[in-house]
Amino acid sequence: MQPEDRTIHFSAELIHGPAPIQKDVLQKLYFDLSQVRHAAYDNTDFTNPAQPRFYSRRGKKTESAALFLPDRLVLLEEWTDLPLSTFIDKVREVGVRMLAARGLRCYLLHTVTIRTTFALTHFDDARVFLMDSACAQAGKIGPHFQRPVSTGGLRFVLPETNENPGILHVTIESFRHSRNEVFVEVKGVYGRQQATAENFEIVVDNIEAVRAFIRDAVFPYVDQFDHAPEAPCEE
Repeated sequence: MQPEDRTIHFSAELIHGPAPIQKDVLQKLYFDLSQVRHAAYDNTDFTNPAQPRFYSRRGKKTESAALFLPDRLVLLEEWTDLPLSTFIDKVREVGVRMLAARGLRCYLLHTVTIRTTFALTHFDDARVFLMDSACAQAGKIGPHFQRPVSTGGLRFVLPETNENPGILHVTIESFRHSRNEVFVEVKGVYGRQQATAENFEIVVDNIEAVRAFIRDAVFPYVDQFDHAPEAPCEE
């Protein structure tokens, strides 16, 4: 499997106690962020008073957005063209500024989600690779389901331990937008330590931890199955 992956999504949910959504407060926050190059957004949308957002669009699919809900801030990069470092800078800037803007003391818990894809080396169909090579399901699905499988894969939930903070939800499946790529999503849920403006780097650390888990754990796990088929024995 190719070690250079193609990241397509970053997101973080910063969850806080209920707080009213005030349009003028968010408008000022939008202006303040416009003065910071890596945290600025091109537009606002206040049509839904319960879920205003800042957003930027680049090309047909790429979107950056900040969604403001009564109990959380959601920052996301969809079909992203940004490196992880830029996303981290944005989360840090918007997350810390929002605490002050909305009069909040801390984020009670936070989640981090990263989605990426890896291209296969020895297979041209990720469904066959995952179902047959990784899961040994060749010939065992069709007779029962009686229809083709468009997407298949694996899902794991890894509980928090003293050595490894956060609950990790791991999805590994065939990528429906590209036949020979494996789609990986890792979502970390972190609720053990509250994040304040003073210790906000714990959020940054956990973003980097999710990325490291994909690189150091998910990749080698999946790569072990991506090997050339054994040649038949000659008699």
